[in-house]
Amino acid sequence: MSWTLLRGTLHQRRSSIFWFCISLVLYAWMTLWFWGEMGDALSKMMDSYPAEVLALFGGNEVSFASAGGFLQVEYLGLMWIIIIASAVVMFAGKALSGEIGSGTMELLLAQPLSRVSVAVTRVVAMIGYAVLLSLCTFAPIWILGPQYGIDLPGASFLTLFGLGTLFALAIGGIAMVLSSMFRDSGKPAAITSGVLLTFWIADMVANVSEAAEFVDPVNIITYWQPGKVINGETMAVEAWWIYGLLAVVTLAGSIFVFSRRDVA
Repeated sequence: MSWTLLRGTLHQRRSSIFWFCISLVLYAWMTLWFWGEMGDALSKMMDSYPAEVLALFGGNEVSFASAGGFLQVEYLGLMWIIIIASAVVMFAGKALSGEIGSGTMELLLAQPLSRVSVAVTRVVAMIGYAVLLSLCTFAPIWILGPQYGIDLPGASFLTLFGLGTLFALAIGGIAMVLSSMFRDSGKPAAITSGVLLTFWIADMVANVSEAAEFVDPVNIITYWQPGKVINGETMAVEAWWIYGLLAVVTLAGSIFVFSRRDVA
């Protein structure tokens, strides 16, 4: 790994990193404020919605009248997944395939850097980015929550932070391994988005019908239930295994593929 390349990678992406992190912090604060000001009324309103509508936004196993259910439907469900996916997919696309397509990867490899070193450095940058995104998501809820009636214990914060990081890495890993295969950063973004859309539709259908339940054991969307942790419950232990295994396999796969491909 190259520390110089790592610093350069993060410096080049500093603008998008900053704005995505600011967006997460502000969105978290805004959602907390809404709950503090209108929690009871909003809970009653959400309870009046059909289950199919609530499932659309990621609420399927949490009481919608609770703080956790509200946060999951309004922020930590579909909206959060879109923000995180956009952030890591953009990062992954520029990390490998974007530079291959633009020709800058050839210039980079002309330096005393091996392909493995370049790929490992970009993977480490992705890991750091995922940690930062998860921190910007859940730290505001942990720190500001008590002011708005949501007291999140430290253990629950660490659980959410760890699972959020692994979830971001699972998506980022898919994008990274695809980025190592193509010369155009648009293809990894399109394929990753298609995979996530398929999982989301399968999860939504499984919430109201048995037709798609066969996908649940490997559906990363199904296991994402942060509202349960906020309410003092626990997420399925399978979530740690699914997210962790997917992240490790895809990120390691991106290093393996990139180290053996032609970038000329």
